[in-house]
Amino acid sequence: MRAVWNLHLATFLFFLAYGLTVPTLPLYLKSQGVATAWLGWAVALMPLAGLVLRPFGGWAADGWSRKKPSLIGLALGALAGLFYMGPLLMVLVGRFVQGAAIALFAPSSLAMTSDLVPEHLIGRVMGTRNLILGIGVMTGTALGGFVVDLWGFKAVWLLVFLLQAAWLPLLALGVPETLKEPSQNSWWANFGAVLASRPILASTLANTGFAAVFATLQTFYPLVLSSAGYRAAWVGAFMAFYSLVSVVFRVPGGYLADRYEAGKVSLLGFVSATVGLFLLWLFPLPPAAFAAGLFMGAGAGVYLPANIVAVTRAARPELRGSAFSLFTASWDMGGLLGPPLGSVVAAGLGLEAVFPMIATGGLLTTLAYLALQRRRG
Repeated sequence: MRAVWNLHLATFLFFLAYGLTVPTLPLYLKSQGVATAWLGWAVALMPLAGLVLRPFGGWAADGWSRKKPSLIGLALGALAGLFYMGPLLMVLVGRFVQGAAIALFAPSSLAMTSDLVPEHLIGRVMGTRNLILGIGVMTGTALGGFVVDLWGFKAVWLLVFLLQAAWLPLLALGVPETLKEPSQNSWWANFGAVLASRPILASTLANTGFAAVFATLQTFYPLVLSSAGYRAAWVGAFMAFYSLVSVVFRVPGGYLADRYEAGKVSLLGFVSATVGLFLLWLFPLPPAAFAAGLFMGAGAGVYLPANIVAVTRAARPELRGSAFSLFTASWDMGGLLGPPLGSVVAAGLGLEAVFPMIATGGLLTTLAYLALQRRRG
């Protein structure tokens, strides 16, 4: 299990670095003169890069190596921090590079983790991975606002670089290659086989909807609080709170997915997250907003590991790279759809109109997932 924990720690640092950018990048882009109407498009460069490169990431994990794409992804994540230190054009390039990093690191590290643990422990291990990932994002979002207030944006970008660059040699030396028989199929043949699985398809589509909702929230909620007179530290505190709640529920979510049907556990999480989104619409400002964060965090903490367990069980071992590539592309697709749509809504109707938009998005996603599950049954 030492190699699994090495992967867990690499995942923690990778997503800690990502979390640092969640509350800070929208504020930095605004300080550089990016208009609200264009802000969502700039933020969406990361999921755009991920979406374009996911097919390659999945093929690489199944047909070339599980380990090398993870190493390249971690290196690109560090490189993104250096780009963020440059002028606006380089910042946008850095956002694209960060998306490429996730496209390589996420599916290959998930596939390696699933290769290294026995089937009956998949839920618990994936729950632990999601716990550690969530702690990373939570810590980064909390830290990012405070670092900006104390030392400025460039200190954040330096941390993004150092956190990931420091673990590269340890990941290279401490984790074995787990791909024993590389696939000879084309990437589209592998993806076609994966798409034929209804549990994978249902999990991926639902994850896309909620990824769009939360990407929109992460992009525009900092601006809502800023316009209401709240400092950057409040932004980080709120996002860290619902991330903390999510983290608390991830290991129990994994245990539930081991014991019960993973699809039903996911549905429970979707319902809780949707309740939280409607509460945020009603009570958008702290401290009342933290009640919404409680439901959103609990829901995400349950559905994230349950979805991963559903994908792991439905995918053939030799296609896990492609399965996780497709599944993790849902975050890219959601991030690509949500913030630009939020930009249109915010520019036309005001920032407050984003709240009913994301609440409705959560409800429609939950209903669509329920319909797919009933059709499968």
